Amino acid sequence: MRKNSKNEKVIRAMAIGISAMLMASSPLTALAAEGEGNSSEGNEDKNITVTPEAGVCDQAEAVAKDADKAVEGAEKSAADVKAEVVDKVAAGDVKDAEGKDLSQDILDANAKVEDKTVKDGSSLKDAESAVENADTALGVAEANDKLSDAELNKAADAAANAGQTAAEAKDAMQASQDKVNGQIENIKDAASITDANAAYEEVKTTVDQAQADFDAKLGEYNTAKAAYEEAAQKVAAYEKAYEEAVNSADANAEAAAAELATAKANAEALANAQEAAKGAVDKSAAGAMDIAKQENTTQTDNGLNWKNEDQLFISIMQNYYLPEVQKITADDIKVVRRQGEDNNTKNYFEVTYTDENGNKQTKFYNYVMDDKQTSKDNIVIFEKRIEEVNWKTAQETNPDQYVKENGDTITVSEVEKGLKDGTIIAVDGKKVIKNDGTESIIISDNNQKTENGEVDTDVNEATEKESWKLDENGNLIKTVTADVTTITYTDAKFTSTEQYQTEAERDAAAAAKEKDLKDAAGKDVTVTGTEKTDYTYTGNGTYIPTFTKTVNVKDEEVEWKHTDKKTDYGVRTEEEAVAKVTKEQEKALSNKINDDDDLYLIGVSSDLKVTGYTEDHWYDDSDFLVSGTVSATYAKVTKKTVDQSTFGSLWNDIKALFGKGEATNKKLEDAARKAVEADGGIFVSANWDDWKFGKATIRYVAGVSVKTDEKTTAAEAQNAVQDVALAQAKASGATGVYNVKTTDTDTIAHTSYSYEIDYLEKTGETTTNTAVRTETYANAEVLTGQIIQNLNYIQGNIKLTQKDTEYRKFVDDAKALTQKYQKLLQDAQDAEKDVETAQAKVNELKAEIEALKSNRTSNLGALKELEGKLAVAEHNKKDAEDTLKEILGSLDEAGGELDKVIDRLTPAPTPGTPAGGEGETGGAGDTEEGGAGEAATVVTPVALTAAPAAQATVVAQNQATAPVVQIADEAAPLAEAAPANTQETVQAGSDKEETKEAVNIEEEAVPLADVAVESEHAKMSWWWWLIILILGATGYEMYKKHNEKKLKAQAENAGDIEE
Repeated sequence: MRKNSKNEKVIRAMAIGISAMLMASSPLTALAAEGEGNSSEGNEDKNITVTPEAGVCDQAEAVAKDADKAVEGAEKSAADVKAEVVDKVAAGDVKDAEGKDLSQDILDANAKVEDKTVKDGSSLKDAESAVENADTALGVAEANDKLSDAELNKAADAAANAGQTAAEAKDAMQASQDKVNGQIENIKDAASITDANAAYEEVKTTVDQAQADFDAKLGEYNTAKAAYEEAAQKVAAYEKAYEEAVNSADANAEAAAAELATAKANAEALANAQEAAKGAVDKSAAGAMDIAKQENTTQTDNGLNWKNEDQLFISIMQNYYLPEVQKITADDIKVVRRQGEDNNTKNYFEVTYTDENGNKQTKFYNYVMDDKQTSKDNIVIFEKRIEEVNWKTAQETNPDQYVKENGDTITVSEVEKGLKDGTIIAVDGKKVIKNDGTESIIISDNNQKTENGEVDTDVNEATEKESWKLDENGNLIKTVTADVTTITYTDAKFTSTEQYQTEAERDAAAAAKEKDLKDAAGKDVTVTGTEKTDYTYTGNGTYIPTFTKTVNVKDEEVEWKHTDKKTDYGVRTEEEAVAKVTKEQEKALSNKINDDDDLYLIGVSSDLKVTGYTEDHWYDDSDFLVSGTVSATYAKVTKKTVDQSTFGSLWNDIKALFGKGEATNKKLEDAARKAVEADGGIFVSANWDDWKFGKATIRYVAGVSVKTDEKTTAAEAQNAVQDVALAQAKASGATGVYNVKTTDTDTIAHTSYSYEIDYLEKTGETTTNTAVRTETYANAEVLTGQIIQNLNYIQGNIKLTQKDTEYRKFVDDAKALTQKYQKLLQDAQDAEKDVETAQAKVNELKAEIEALKSNRTSNLGALKELEGKLAVAEHNKKDAEDTLKEILGSLDEAGGELDKVIDRLTPAPTPGTPAGGEGETGGAGDTEEGGAGEAATVVTPVALTAAPAAQATVVAQNQATAPVVQIADEAAPLAEAAPANTQETVQAGSDKEETKEAVNIEEEAVPLADVAVESEHAKMSWWWWLIILILGATGYEMYKKHNEKKLKAQAENAGDIEE
């Protein structure tokens, strides 16, 4: 056990702590773990060995820790032995035959252990401190080795990062230059000013991005280069600290070896003194130790070995009971085992000796094992009576008890009591237990049948007399005589004419009549109940209660396709319009039910129809209006955690499916489905993740039991199950039933009762005296006298037990003394061995430290290879800078090309003719309301400046899956609401470029595609511009309506494709 903390330990903790702080001060890219020597992870040049000797001190540290543990163990053993001797050994405790104080020899040798103030004393604490100092130094060396490796890894990573960053910057600049060249060509080839502006903005974006990319890479490169220079400086410092720590460890290991040599000599001297004392102690407790030896034999043998127990008994008698308790000191004591007839309770031990008067004495003893002969720890000794030794004679003259024929015993007092109460009979000088009779012969039978009645004989018990004898077979025979009266009876019968509604009423009437007949001297009255039974029936079954959710649809508009024009979208017939709305509404309602984990969809129905049409305008033709209701029928789902008790024997079948390589999930669900459907339910799903613990979670629709009222036939009861189930479901709040099943019928009996009575009527009587019966007792038991063996034990007259205090002290004190010196000797010898073990470990540590001095390779050489990598990176960085300058010069070139394209694509306007749109035909006379005779209007072209390519205003529709919209009962599901006219200005290339927002859909409106109406301004045909200029806001509203209708049709077509 470690005592006070040493300064060296504090130093070690500080060294390791400082090393850890240094490691934590700059995060490591790769720090090789112990045992992973040549890792090249993070180093692109796989030929460089970054950490050639990972964990270089691992073996030496492991040996140091083993040596430290061994020296610490030796120190603990020495300290324990020293304290044990001080605590348990006193001068004069043990002397040899000549009177020499062997205890003092032990004390003198013990004084030199772990005490350097005594001459030739030794201290394993000092040896442990030296080993710990060596271990600390090795830890510091190992920490510096790992720190050196870690910094080398950092340097390698930093060099690799610098090289990779420079190469990436070079490649990126070249790619940007190629891209700019292509975008300038796009400006030259632009077909419109808008396209040319867009291409120019792309050049600007590419140039800006190139500058940003180069700046980012330059920052990364400078950071990596600085990290390399810092790490290289630290590698040199850690290599120096490593060498100093290894030299310190070597010096401390030498000091520990020297101290262990002195400690070994002192430990050997103490062990020799202990051995001499142990020999003297063994001679002083030979008798008690013989008892202890026999006790140990009986306690460690297999089962209860009576031969071993006999030897223990003899040793106790000879070494303790007779000399120590009885004070019998004769030299001729003998204890001999005598085996009885049964080799059990009749066994005894004969003890003979000559007393102080010269007379030969003989006594008898025996023992039993306490706890009904099962204990192996407690012999109980008692004296045997002379009657038990001479039991054959004594059992005839003066038995202790009697024995039945089956071996059971009965006391003398119980026999005397039996003679008095008649259960025991004295016959021919023997005592016989009567027991139950086995045969009874009635000489005067009191119940003889005749042709039309019977004759009874009535025995007067007051006149009975009995006599007993044992026949030649040992049977006990009893003969009885008495006065007998003979009575004659004739058969008679009574039949009731009444019918009763209950058995109780019928039985009460029958009992009253029975009494009347007996009072009139009748006998053998026998009442026979009669009954008549009619039957009714009830039907049993199961069903699933269902509920209904209804959505009202009011005037939902469906686009009507009136012509074959491509711009005319929609459906052609009312049936198609109804089908379209039905499909959408039923699907939405079905999804609503299915998305609810607690509901199970049974079916969907609707009564939709066309109920009107929208008004026909010149700019928008009429559409269908569909109204009606859509209803879903569903049941409620039950979630339940089930186990073996849920499925019964079926659970074993389920568990047996695992591990067979079959379609286990399907079979598990089939098994669960079987259990659910057995109760009339519907299995939905199962989660078997925790089957190993005997549990699973299932979802199912539970079946409900139902019973009908009583019906006159079974068929009628079965047919009524459907109606009763529906009524019961509605009473509980459901709207209907599903999966109704009739399981069985119950039969109910309705019975009426009556009775008949048969009896004998008395007709004559005579009296005589005769033998009435004999009784044979074949099971009678003749009792035998017996002497009770070991009676003193039974009555608690015990001489000695192994648990007696004085006996245990006699044995245990001797054992304790012997064991104390045995333990002192063993501990001293073990302590000596521990010192030898520590010596071997320290020698091994010395060898390991010597190996460290010559085997490790410094990390300084690896740094030189990394310098060459940095030179290549610097060259690549310079190439990237040159390319960037060329890219920046390309922006002016792009501006010049843009000016050329604008000049080329800007035509002079022609008087009287509107500027053309994008290839569309038509003029002012082509408007929907203007005729051919209207005067043409000259419109000056409006220059539409293209928006910068880097910025666009978009109205986007959220393309992600919309969350589930809660639908109240009797309400139609609506699309998820979003703020009206939601728009977002998105900077091109930003993180939000792909983000889209939900389009707000007003009630009764159709969601539009994610294209901004504003974006159509740039594509607007010239005649739409003309209409807007003429009609103003009305024209613009016509244009918006036209676009919405077209985009709505496109969205619907896209939806049909998805479905």
